[in-house]
Amino acid sequence: MRDAIPNLKHWLYLIPALLIGLSGCIPSIMADSTHDRSVDFQVYRTFALLEPVEGNSSADPNTYEPLLDRRVRDAIASELVKKGLTPDSENPDLLVAYDVSVAQDPATASPDFGYAYWFGYRFNYTTTDFPEYRPVGQYTPGTMLIDLISASTNQLVWRGVAVGDINVTQTDESKIRRSIISILSLYPPNRPAANRPVSR
Repeated sequence: MRDAIPNLKHWLYLIPALLIGLSGCIPSIMADSTHDRSVDFQVYRTFALLEPVEGNSSADPNTYEPLLDRRVRDAIASELVKKGLTPDSENPDLLVAYDVSVAQDPATASPDFGYAYWFGYRFNYTTTDFPEYRPVGQYTPGTMLIDLISASTNQLVWRGVAVGDINVTQTDESKIRRSIISILSLYPPNRPAANRPVSR
């Protein structure tokens, strides 16, 4: 019995190492971003999430979940607050929109915008000066996009994406949250890589 006690202690010491090893098995989420290089992002101090507008969405009613939509929006707001931005629905510097691209049905695709999205609500903001802009429907299905729009000019100034990692028919809230963290770790642009938080 005495010999068993040291062996038990030995295994207890191994538990933290095993947990660290298991956490390393979680696949990383690859995120990227693009921005308008003429914009000084230091001037942005406040934000507001664009609210859903009835009739301005082609979100599939079979997959749309209002509670999950709210949790996604809350998670985005939480990460922006960590960046030092303040929520302000009355007079925001930035407007925030998000989407998850899904496989596009030609029968229901918008001829004007070509959007193919899951929850997101598209708004008529300007993208003409945005570098390498692509409509949502041109992204790999399962790609999450977060757009930041200048409230004063209605111009898209920053877009972050996590490519093809979300299955809209098998909602995984932890994966969605990790995608949001990975995307917004890239904001603001030109931030030293060493200071960016690592998504886990």
